[in-house]
Amino acid sequence: MKKKIIAVAVIILIIIIIFIGIETNLKKSNSEININMQKLADDLINSQIFEDNLSTIDRESIIKRYNLNDDKIKDIVSYLGTGATAEEILIIEFLDKNYINEAEKSIKAKIDERKVDFQDYLPKEVFKLENYNLKVKGNYLILCISNDYDKAETIIKENINS
Repeated sequence: MKKKIIAVAVIILIIIIIFIGIETNLKKSNSEININMQKLADDLINSQIFEDNLSTIDRESIIKRYNLNDDKIKDIVSYLGTGATAEEILIIEFLDKNYINEAEKSIKAKIDERKVDFQDYLPKEVFKLENYNLKVKGNYLILCISNDYDKAETIIKENINS
């Protein structure tokens, strides 16, 4: 009987050690993610997936546009088209990972609002607003609204994995 108890205790201890190792590894891999935000934006802009000329948008304008909490954001890189298209690049590094879901909901709500605005104004842009790239990796959120979802996806993945 005593040997069974010891064997069960050893198995439980091994399982606990495995779970601690997995959790530590997951935390380590997410915290070590470091994306060069400007390089990613430049790679997207230079990829010829936009028909519009994108211009830099300042932090305050993005905070207001998407109704975000500035205190939860470390850095923002953002480019926006002239208004003749729905094209956009938005890359945000958050200080508080717990805030990302809330920010993502706010961004999706703004995109839905823009779909309605473009429906009558420029209906061909609605396709872009329905087929956009939105990725969350570590403390980063990446949004790209362009002509080519697949090419943008490849560029984003390459920059996340480099």
